[in-house]
Amino acid sequence: MAPEESGFTNVIEAHCPGAIVLTGQLEPGVRELICPEIEVAIPGERAAAEVIYQTGEGRQRQCCVTEKHVLIIPAGQPHRVVWRRASDVTVFLLSRGFAAEVARESGMTRFALIEDYSALDPVVWHLGREVRGELRRHRQLDSTYLKSVAIVLARHVVNTYASSHWSPGESNGLPRYKLRQATQFIQENLDRDITFHDVAAHLKISAYHFARMFRHSTGESPHQYIVRCRVSRAKELLAETRLPITEVAFEAGYKTQSHFTTSFGRLVGVSPAAFRAGK
Repeated sequence: MAPEESGFTNVIEAHCPGAIVLTGQLEPGVRELICPEIEVAIPGERAAAEVIYQTGEGRQRQCCVTEKHVLIIPAGQPHRVVWRRASDVTVFLLSRGFAAEVARESGMTRFALIEDYSALDPVVWHLGREVRGELRRHRQLDSTYLKSVAIVLARHVVNTYASSHWSPGESNGLPRYKLRQATQFIQENLDRDITFHDVAAHLKISAYHFARMFRHSTGESPHQYIVRCRVSRAKELLAETRLPITEVAFEAGYKTQSHFTTSFGRLVGVSPAAFRAGK
């Protein structure tokens, strides 16, 4: 899907082998789309749209989409989107071959993606917001960085939104509802000193099995996910508020400003103060 075909204006685009990401604005109107890649769309603030599509059984369905939702659309799936107001949208396009390779590495012999046009998915939502922010700041993305994001995204999508067949001896990841419970618990408790042990206790499963299944489902460890969510929240607070950096650190769940600065710098590449100055 080329930018001009997508209806984007003010589009910024980045590529890596097997994946493309676009971010820009869509004006109000109706768009008929058939994308040859797997499409993962993350609407921006104040988004309001209706999606009309046909299921594999030939039934027509309609659902509403807001800024809280993400859209998971199989390759080649015809659909119509009615945008009620201008909205920022970030779209990942994953090639079928790339998704199939990620699925094989996860232990699947084959998979069939199930569409979900109004998913409440914190993993995809935060990945989209993070990549959108990076594109807006730098106008481009390092191919290695985008490839790592695309692998995490593809692994999460095929493990969460696909009917799959597993190789003998391979165990599945977390069930979809358990994964959502885990990510929701993390998001709601970022200001606390939580670890993967706390998340596992919340789900009432052993910490060892939770950590293994979470990595299998998302491509990253629970600790990596928690740290990335903390930094993502900190970036939002630095960009959208004038809170002192010490308070930003506290709100993002860090006990000390020095620990926050080290963690932030390792993931973002600059200090919190430099990030705020250059936003």
